[in-house]
Amino acid sequence: MKRKLLIIMCSFSLVVLMGCGSKADSADVSNDTTATSQPVQEAENLEAEAEIEEETIASDPSVDLDLTTLSSTMVYSEVFNMMMEPMAYEGQTIKMDGNCAIYTDEETGNTYYTCVVQDATQCCSQGLEFLLDSEQYALEDYPADGDPIVIKGTFSTYEEDGGTYITIKDSVME
Repeated sequence: MKRKLLIIMCSFSLVVLMGCGSKADSADVSNDTTATSQPVQEAENLEAEAEIEEETIASDPSVDLDLTTLSSTMVYSEVFNMMMEPMAYEGQTIKMDGNCAIYTDEETGNTYYTCVVQDATQCCSQGLEFLLDSEQYALEDYPADGDPIVIKGTFSTYEEDGGTYITIKDSVME
């Protein structure tokens, strides 16, 4: 009985492992001409990667943390870290891009503007409040709800109604 169970388990494992391969993998094994062109393909892949690296946007040297150059997953993670450990970012110059979201508190009448970023699957989002530099911008200069934005400003926290909140103050839009 144990021997039959072992044979069944081995057969099942073999089927599972065969299912993990792709048709391209099996074609490489059966086609000798593909195998000889593999070094050429690898060289082309390296050239393509080099071109992508050259096209990568350089970080803005005027900021401490440039989120515009990170992947969506990394941006989402970094914003999450900012919310969990805000004191580690206090006073740093932050640059980020996302979509503007507007919230008006019905009790106080205060309006809050946030730059919202999403993770790679676009199922989760995080946002950071921002305040435009009052010396450069008027209230009508704020973006509309849903507008794509790029902001740069100073990471800060503030107290309101007994809670601690995060903002990017003295922001400028780029």
